[in-house]
Amino acid sequence: MKRSLILVALAFALFAAAPFNAASAEPELDVVLSVFGYGYKVKVLVNGADAGLQGGKSESKRLFSKGHPMVAKASPDIRASHFLLKPGANEIAIEYSKTDPKATDRLEITLEAEGYPQPLLQLVNRGKPSDKLSIKLQIEKAAPAGFKPVVIGDGK
Repeated sequence: MKRSLILVALAFALFAAAPFNAASAEPELDVVLSVFGYGYKVKVLVNGADAGLQGGKSESKRLFSKGHPMVAKASPDIRASHFLLKPGANEIAIEYSKTDPKATDRLEITLEAEGYPQPLLQLVNRGKPSDKLSIKLQIEKAAPAGFKPVVIGDGK
């Protein structure tokens, strides 16, 4: 009897120590969005929300799933620009334009996810002065069998 009470108390303590969060049932996605955008004005939307990258320099930003455990501790502006992903289908909209049409700058945008052997997305541009793209990507906790990255432009 005493042993049963101890086991029940231990089970209750473990259950109480791990608060239930419905969002935690969602896989935690961790992705790095990088822009090497010297000589370009850049805008990247992830699922309709501005990721806050502007181009004109080299910049990176970590993106997380909307249900990530850290979302509760983040300020509203961080939530709006970092917690943008969802498991499964995601839409990435990219808009760019050269700031100096005579410059020979190269634009490179990559999206790298933890658990994937290669970037999910790699865009390399040397020739087009501007473009608007919409890319649909499947993002899961780990790379699915047969994963192939999306490669756009003149990058290999």
